[in-house]
Amino acid sequence: MGLLRGNLFKKIESNLKAFDNITNKLNEFIKKFYINELLKGSLLFITIGLLYFLITLCIEYFLWLSTTYRTALFWIFIGVELSLLYKFIGIPLFQLLGLKKQISKEEASELIGNHFPEVNDKLTNLLQLQKDSEQSELLLASINQKAADLSPIPFKIAINFKKNSKYLKYVAIPFLVFLLFQITGNQSIISSSYQRVVNHDIAYTPPAPFYFIIKNKELEAIENKSFVLEVTTKGKVLPENLKINFNSESYYLTKTGFNAFSYEFKQITEPIEFSLEANDVNSELHKISVIKVPTILNFEMQLHYPRHTAKKNEVVHNTGNITVPEGTSIIWNLHTKTTDKVLFSVKDTSYYFKKVAANFKYKQQIFANTNYEISTSNAVISNYEKLGYKIDVVKDGFPEINLQSKIDSTNTQVIYFLGKVSDDYGLSKLQLVYKEIATDKLLKENISISKSNFDQFTYVFPGNL
Repeated sequence: MGLLRGNLFKKIESNLKAFDNITNKLNEFIKKFYINELLKGSLLFITIGLLYFLITLCIEYFLWLSTTYRTALFWIFIGVELSLLYKFIGIPLFQLLGLKKQISKEEASELIGNHFPEVNDKLTNLLQLQKDSEQSELLLASINQKAADLSPIPFKIAINFKKNSKYLKYVAIPFLVFLLFQITGNQSIISSSYQRVVNHDIAYTPPAPFYFIIKNKELEAIENKSFVLEVTTKGKVLPENLKINFNSESYYLTKTGFNAFSYEFKQITEPIEFSLEANDVNSELHKISVIKVPTILNFEMQLHYPRHTAKKNEVVHNTGNITVPEGTSIIWNLHTKTTDKVLFSVKDTSYYFKKVAANFKYKQQIFANTNYEISTSNAVISNYEKLGYKIDVVKDGFPEINLQSKIDSTNTQVIYFLGKVSDDYGLSKLQLVYKEIATDKLLKENISISKSNFDQFTYVFPGNL
């Protein structure tokens, strides 16, 4: 009797090991089953969730809902998305983690049987036999036999992850819709509607039937120059007239063509803020900035004449065209505004003025007629004011003398000299130069003349010599 019990216990132990192997394989199958469900659910959630997201945004965009309806639309969207998340991802995830009831081993055996028809009945019978509380030796032998038959079969391959690839084509649909919006330039439908749905408690104004387009590349005007603003519109409606508002005043723009308008600002000196208006539609505020130009405020030339001219030095203001004696030294003094450099140019040669505070200085001695140019620059504008001038030079010629001589008819040793002398800058001295024969020395005798530019004289030689 004891021997029979020992054999029975051994068979029961062997039966348990064989059945545990089958149970482990069933558990692995169930785990893979829920991983597959989670993968499939993720693909379906992405597809359906994104499509519903697009539908929500399109409803808001085309109906332009009020704050109340946008709030309702927002919370409905949240509710639907959470439901989809729970259904397609939450449930299989909780079942995978054992937090929610899983399929039974019998249900798993049916699924395995769908893939392996020859397994279905054997696996089901094995599970039923294992539940029998009175396990006789004959029953144990049957369990062992069925378990041995099922052990080589890989239950897990009944789950094929690759079958989920058929859902990828559905995932591509919402992304293709997004791409279509991008290609057609209508991405604003998505972005603007999304902004309004997210901020559902904020009131938004419906878009205008048109909008303004400023064609100027830069809203920058050069100081004291005119600036022409060019405007057009785009939209379902094209206005006939446009107005511009600035400095608390309104003015109509000039229509220059079909849907083309312009307005000229005269001699801008300070930045101007403006807005455009048409058919009760107002643009945002724009600003025209002013580029400060390098400007000469005061022009001064200090004239230092050659000493022999006996001319008094003088200062000339606000002109660069002058006539000076040859050899005159000129100092240019310029008082400027927003100026970094001043250039003095003569033919192909240029010289920079020396900067002293806000003033610039340059010195040059003039010997010939000179055409020159002065130009100003700063960090933004180069060679802005190109001012051309001319200096005429009076050549410094030699003094001129016109002399006639006559011999006295009664005394041939006496000679009469009659002469005229002149000089551009005045006469200073006239001398008679002669050689004494006895000593072979050169001697000089002053002849009296005036200090004017022209004089006449007579002299009797040898006179009292």
